[in-house]
Amino acid sequence: MPTVTLSAKSQLVLPSEVRKALGIHPGDRLIIEAHGDYAVVRKAPVSALEALERYTSDVWAGYAEELERGRDEWD
Repeated sequence: MPTVTLSAKSQLVLPSEVRKALGIHPGDRLIIEAHGDYAVVRKAPVSALEALERYTSDVWAGYAEELERGRDEWD
């Protein structure tokens, strides 16, 4: 089991094996919960909006025009 040392600024570095297991990258938010004499560290969920902003696919490319044409047909 890896151990870490708390710095003078109350900071710690998560071991690489823990970061890899949790899929943690620089800038990610974490949730830390105290339970008696131990703490649980979890990766914070990403908001739906942030997830959509990261989604880059051509699946829906041109869909706005297709939707507009469909709406025009109803008129």
